[in-house]
Order: sequence, then structure tokens, then C-alpha cells
Amino acid sequence: MKKAATFTVACIGTLLLAGCTHSNTTKKSAKDHYAIQQTPAQFKHDRAVEGINLANFNRINIGNINDGTDGSSQQQVIKLFGNPEHVSRVFVKGVSKKTTQYIWKDVSSSFPVSKVKVQFLNHLAVGKSYFPTSKGNIKTIPKAKIKGLHLGTTYQSVIDALGTPNGQTIVGQGPLSGKYLLYAVGRKGSAYDLTFTDDKLNNKFKTSIY
Repeated sequence: MKKAATFTVACIGTLLLAGCTHSNTTKKSAKDHYAIQQTPAQFKHDRAVEGINLANFNRINIGNINDGTDGSSQQQVIKLFGNPEHVSRVFVKGVSKKTTQYIWKDVSSSFPVSKVKVQFLNHLAVGKSYFPTSKGNIKTIPKAKIKGLHLGTTYQSVIDALGTPNGQTIVGQGPLSGKYLLYAVGRKGSAYDLTFTDDKLNNKFKTSIY
């Protein structure tokens, strides 16, 4: 009888320990699970960052440098990119009045740039640009492709021939517009800057992305 009682107590003790072990494991798993979940703020931030990509950059219409006519509104840009990280008042080459500039630095991983800027006049976009990043491998093109370009070649023809530039700036539209494309030709940062007036190539010169 004594042996039977001892055996019963031992079994109960084993079951209790097993139950405690299972309970602790469950709690730990639940804790680990929730630890990797995003908060609503983090989720909103990540969605906004992923929206700062090349496709949305190209969706921003640049208006007339005199009054912003036909440019995307500030609200339209915020809808694409989210709220800017920095806001300032700056002069833009070719624009007679001071503009409001928005800057985003935390961009989509699919968009290898260091920052994106958009300038507004009368709450309408009159300029936009993005700048190359110094992180990771730089996308380069053969120097011969740059040298093969003829002055007068249209902006779109250059994009079609060379692909997406490492950096880009667009100000205004039509005859008063200015466009600048930056293409890296060497792993150490050597590059060419291509300038356009009224959508036609008017200069190309050596520079560096650093």
C-alpha cells in the first residue's frame, strides 16, 4: 500500500511538472510571437517608405516655373510619399520666387537613392530630384554610350538608351524646363552629368557622384 501511494504521488508530481513546462513554453512562444509583430505606427511607416519609389517619383507632375500650373499638389505628393522628413524654404535655379522644399531620406529598398526632394510654388510642384546613394554596388553604364549621344537628343530618347539614371533633377516644363541626369561610368564614382533644355540634350560633362 505504501509503495502504491508513493508511486501515485510520483506520477502526480511528474504530471504537474509536465504541465508547468508546457505552460512556460506556451507563454514564451506567445511572447516571441508578439515581439516580432509590428506596431500600427511601424506598419504605417513601412508602408510610407515603400511608397517612396521610382514609379511614384515619375508620377509627380512638374508645373510651370512661374506659378506651378499643371504641377502635382502638395497633398497629391504626400499621398504618394507620406509626410516629408524635412521642410524648408529654398530658391531653385530658374524659379524667381522662393519655394517650399520637402525632403525624404528613408526610401524604398527598391529605390537605391540617398534622398528625394520636391519643391513647390503656390502649393504645386515645380521641381523634383533624387540623389545617388554611396551604399552598396553602384549601377554603371559603359562610357562609350555617353560619348555616343549627340547634342539635341531628346530626354526620353536618352532614358530609353541608357536606362534609369543614378541621379535626376527636373525643374519646370516646356521651353523653360531644365533636366539633369547623372550616370555613373566607374565603380569609384566617376560619372557624367547630362543637361537638357526644352527636353533636348545641350551638354554633357564629367563629374563624380561622391
